[in-house]
Amino acid sequence: MKHIITLIITIFTLPAPWGAKISAQTNEQLGSIYHAYPTPSGVSTPAPEGYEAVYISHYGRHGSRWLTSDERYRIVIDVFDSLHTAGELTPLGEDVRERLYRVWDDAEGCGGSITPLGERQHREIAERMFATYPTIFRDGARITATSSTSLRCAMSMSFFTERLKELNPTLDVSRRAYNKYMNYIAYTSAEAEAFVSETKPAPWRSGLFFQFEDSLLRHERLLASLFTRPEAIAQTKEMMRNIYWIASDMQNVELRDSLSFYDLFTREELMNVWKTINARMYVCNACAPLNEGLMPRQATNLLRHIIKNADAALSTVHCPLYTKKACDLRFGHDTHLIRLLALMRITGCCNAESDVNRFHLAWQDYKVSPMGANLQMVFFRNAEGHVIVKFLLNEEEKTLDLNLPAIDGVYYDWEAVKYQMNLLIS
Repeated sequence: MKHIITLIITIFTLPAPWGAKISAQTNEQLGSIYHAYPTPSGVSTPAPEGYEAVYISHYGRHGSRWLTSDERYRIVIDVFDSLHTAGELTPLGEDVRERLYRVWDDAEGCGGSITPLGERQHREIAERMFATYPTIFRDGARITATSSTSLRCAMSMSFFTERLKELNPTLDVSRRAYNKYMNYIAYTSAEAEAFVSETKPAPWRSGLFFQFEDSLLRHERLLASLFTRPEAIAQTKEMMRNIYWIASDMQNVELRDSLSFYDLFTREELMNVWKTINARMYVCNACAPLNEGLMPRQATNLLRHIIKNADAALSTVHCPLYTKKACDLRFGHDTHLIRLLALMRITGCCNAESDVNRFHLAWQDYKVSPMGANLQMVFFRNAEGHVIVKFLLNEEEKTLDLNLPAIDGVYYDWEAVKYQMNLLIS
């Protein structure tokens, strides 16, 4: 316990390394966790001489999806329909209503489901993984894939592993999406559920945080451009957010090249809505001091599972029958990936900022967990049996924000990493 207290004090008293304004974001990035998976750079630091890739431990978010339910579309469309009947839509409002019906034609009955783009994302991530680490995916290699019971996660697992099987039909792949795995793939304690609840808001949401949201969600211009009587909208800020989510999700569906809602927002409005969403995601999942470490700790079971399975796989790495575990693939959700990255102290994912007006400088949700986001821990071993590991977030190499020197830039001694990780979860 003494180690944990010391570590927490050290983490939260370090000077903030961010001060300059972050680079200008695209409209798509300002879609928060609805940002579609970015194309990786392809930069890969060669392993030190004599080391061979032997095992991968992975946690991936489901691929691009429609909004989480059909109701989230209907709640907006119904307002436009009602005001259309009353003759209270502006010309732009009438145009937007027609656009919404094009969206609805595509989305009806698909709420919460993975889109064709999401399917392709996981196939392509699997293909790049296979091509980059051929020694891992040799004939007969055993791969275990587990998923959240959510259909979009299970389908992501299916598309990912099917692509691996297409590339090497001899791979021994198991796929499971059982409730028993939820205790590590998507765990949230009762205390954490209460902390993030919106139906019974926790104390952190009141006062300053609500004031922060109210100061940024200036809905007046947007609603006046759509409705002749904006005062007829009962929940004005919620309407602004609902339209924002539909606009943001267009990048994840097949209509993305022919239909957009970005023209409805000024750049400042889009930025400000994103800041409020980003702030919520930061406090409810990452290393915001407001949650006092509660939310990263939700990934403790997951990190234990990663360590345990890695050690089991590495202990049989020289098995001559090649029945050893070559890969552990896990498929879950954005919040649980964010918490894992924060707990593990992945650089860029664990910054601690107390000033709500600077949250967006310290941490950006679209960088950490876009649709299809994934953490890959790639393990390498040499002839003497020494194991090193490197970390990839969304297929980009990352370092650890710990007092732990890297080997050759992005490679770490596994025993040293494991020692530090066990301190974090002890």
